Amino acid sequence: MSDQGISEAQMRGFRSAVESLKLYRRADLHDPDQGSPLIEELYVDPLPHEDVFRTAIRPHTTFVIGRKGTGKSTIFQRLQHELRKGGSSTSAYLDIKTIFESSQPDQALISRLESRKDALPQEAIEKLALYREFLKATVTQVQEELKRRIKSSIWERIKESFTQTYAELFDELDSLLDSASEDNFVSVLGILETQLKDTAASGGSFEKELGISGSFSATPKIAVSATEKSARTTSDERVSVYGDVLIRAFNIREFLDRLKNLLSKIGVRHLYILVDDFSELPEEAMRVVVDALIAPLNNWSDEFVKFKIAAYPGRIYYGAIDKTKIDEIHLDLYSLFGTSDVSTMEANAAAFTRRLVESRLEYFTKHDSSIFFDTKNEEVWRVLFYASMANPRTLGYVLHFAYQNQLIHGKKIGVQSIQDASLKYYEEKIASYFSVGRFLHEAFSERCSIFSLKELLETLVVRSKELRTHKSAVFEKISGRPPTSHFHVVPSFDGLLSTLELNFFLTKYFEMSDRDGKKVSVYALNYGLCQRYTISFGRPSGEREFRLYFVERVFDYSSIVSAFIAKNQEIVCSNCGEKHGLDKLEALKLFGMKCPTCQVGVCEVVNLSKKYESVLMNVQSELLLPKTELGILQALHTEGDAQRPAYIAAELDCSYQLVGKRAVRLEDRGLVTRSKDDANNRFIQITDIAESTYFTGDHSGELDVGSDP
Repeated sequence: MSDQGISEAQMRGFRSAVESLKLYRRADLHDPDQGSPLIEELYVDPLPHEDVFRTAIRPHTTFVIGRKGTGKSTIFQRLQHELRKGGSSTSAYLDIKTIFESSQPDQALISRLESRKDALPQEAIEKLALYREFLKATVTQVQEELKRRIKSSIWERIKESFTQTYAELFDELDSLLDSASEDNFVSVLGILETQLKDTAASGGSFEKELGISGSFSATPKIAVSATEKSARTTSDERVSVYGDVLIRAFNIREFLDRLKNLLSKIGVRHLYILVDDFSELPEEAMRVVVDALIAPLNNWSDEFVKFKIAAYPGRIYYGAIDKTKIDEIHLDLYSLFGTSDVSTMEANAAAFTRRLVESRLEYFTKHDSSIFFDTKNEEVWRVLFYASMANPRTLGYVLHFAYQNQLIHGKKIGVQSIQDASLKYYEEKIASYFSVGRFLHEAFSERCSIFSLKELLETLVVRSKELRTHKSAVFEKISGRPPTSHFHVVPSFDGLLSTLELNFFLTKYFEMSDRDGKKVSVYALNYGLCQRYTISFGRPSGEREFRLYFVERVFDYSSIVSAFIAKNQEIVCSNCGEKHGLDKLEALKLFGMKCPTCQVGVCEVVNLSKKYESVLMNVQSELLLPKTELGILQALHTEGDAQRPAYIAAELDCSYQLVGKRAVRLEDRGLVTRSKDDANNRFIQITDIAESTYFTGDHSGELDVGSDP
């Protein structure tokens, strides 16, 4: 037992509580000893009266929107747990990111199809394979959920209420899965070729009427670039044909009717399809999933199918889904708690943070928080909120590092130890976004875009550091160093800052009116980043005027962001390469971004990184890796020793199967080794080659913001 009286059992309980907060995606909350589900006991709703959960369980299609770690998958678990207790609804959980990865057709199938006359292009085949995997996964998950229920005592009586036995129902579902076999899949492609020829013919005349010379064949192509609107229309028509033919060929509508009729006899009125990791899909795949699957299934099912879709803010495609007929649940700070003034928002968010910690500690340790925290100082809970921004997974990591720094040394967790833990979390988990970004296997323009955001972040941090010694009337009323962690911009800049926010460098804190009465968005720099660069966090108290501290004119960074855009963005025609000034952007938008110079190409806004261009140019192309592979190397580098795929998956917020597949590729390149222990558990370890290539002497994760005096 430590000097503070914390027993070994209590320490183990604290570790379990922290691990339960760090859980990713579908990692179930369960009792470590008995294996029983704990989701109902441990679920803490952010809002009073469990309003988030009550909204999620309504029989409406719902988008659950939040950054990583905000609890989207936890809400799904709570939802499924509740559905299993009743008989009016059932569910199917789909990891859409894994489905997308597994849908890539093998080369044998591609070769067979390429040998056919007028075969579809590989891109179209990949889309159809995605449809097939989505439907197969849906049917399989419905089967698993029904089996899980029927085996329970509550559902035993249901066996007698079928006009056919439940086994026959599963036979029909198996039959539907069989219809997605490879041979039948090839047949669907054959049907599709004919359909696309018809569509191509009408599409050609449509383009001709526009006065743009173009031609289509069985493999549709536009001979010259058209306007964005016409090109998008052609794409939408093709997606529509894919969806119509696929759903007709696999009898999905017939399946829905049959399943609905069977389940209605036992009182099941709704099938909830839970789609996780939606925003992890590439943009084109996201469009395909919505246009060809989610929207038609949602609209055709006569209220039977309801989708629950987990997505990131700013990375959602709705397509034909009627937004007026769906629910949206926002889990990030301002959207969740910012219904009143900023003080109330902070109080509610800090209270949620405290409830979350105390509920986990009470279950896993059987003691209150005073055993582990310096609760005599109420500041602990406010600082925990600052460090986590009420994000459960971030909270878990901060407490994990605080445990390592304090509890195992017999010391309680206080304000300073939380600040130290947030710094370590920032350095190990957040800052690496830039250090690995230069090796990302994307177009040079995409990597430039990442590093242009680094330049923007550096500009913001430099200004926040400068304000520490700024002279103004409001600062004169503050004793000591003034807090300069927050800033505000006009809302039109929210989109530009969204990627920095999605990667936790910033958090949208509130929306307010500035001193001139104009609406502005208030942002907070990452708390650990502020510890790293000695920036005081928050706002002062004591004076009435401090209520508007965040919208003081010195914190208006709109001009800073505008200057950055002018320097690092340009508008370029994709056809003739002509560059246009940013002052022409609004005029170009009125004409669908059509290039006024060549009258053919579509103009695009390109992000530049002039400061880091040479760094990116010096990266050899053979060193570039996809995002997942880079994430695996980063996780192994951070830990320093061999890790199991499940641990790496938790760090990357993906499935362990995906980690396993990508580790094979990395091993082929000599970047990791794969081995098994005596219990046949797989382990992955980074090689010296990978360490020296990707991490030795690398300082690209550091911000170039000058040194402190």
